[in-house]
Amino acid sequence: MGVVTAILQLVFAYAWPRMVRSDAPWPITIILALCSLAATAATIFMPGASVMSHSVEAIAVGVLLVFISQVLRGAEAEGRLAGVVSGVTGMVLAVLGSAWAASAQVGYGYGLTVVTVISLLGAGAVVVNRLPNRITMILAPLVAAALGAAASALPVDILWFQGAVMGLLTGLLVGSLRALALASRSVRNLSGILGLSCGIILLSGAASWYAMEVLAFI
Repeated sequence: MGVVTAILQLVFAYAWPRMVRSDAPWPITIILALCSLAATAATIFMPGASVMSHSVEAIAVGVLLVFISQVLRGAEAEGRLAGVVSGVTGMVLAVLGSAWAASAQVGYGYGLTVVTVISLLGAGAVVVNRLPNRITMILAPLVAAALGAAASALPVDILWFQGAVMGLLTGLLVGSLRALALASRSVRNLSGILGLSCGIILLSGAASWYAMEVLAFI
């Protein structure tokens, strides 16, 4: 899981600044790669009070690095504010993706992975159709929640309502990002496709992880 997570983070680090048309993509790519890989390594080799506790530190360092990278471009450079916003957003998404590596460190991690992947496939099948956003925003979460609940019947040590919640969050995420991508017209080439797809996968893992952190006490 650590290797898979690192590959997703590296692909996302390359594709994200090009997807958002950053004026200086390479500094953002390097920052995203360094911070996300550091968070994944810390998740695997340096677990703290929580397996994901070091992600906060990686995000804090990443925010500072993004600001510095834009300041060093000079006062005359264009798109510095947009670079900060897009850089910080992408860095947070990449770092939170280390939740996939964290899932291998807990007992319910296998079930979390299976349920999330099944929910992603269900929501993805909905959004790839040329349906209006108002329909996909309703249909994708419903389908993903139903599939997540159904997936709990597999030997995954996940209760039905836990699977339903993870599926619901995954469906909302997929539907929302699809609507955002269509509205911004940011997915026009291979970089856009890679950035959006890797971002969805990374963020869905984080959403399922934190959902289970709460639902485990119910």
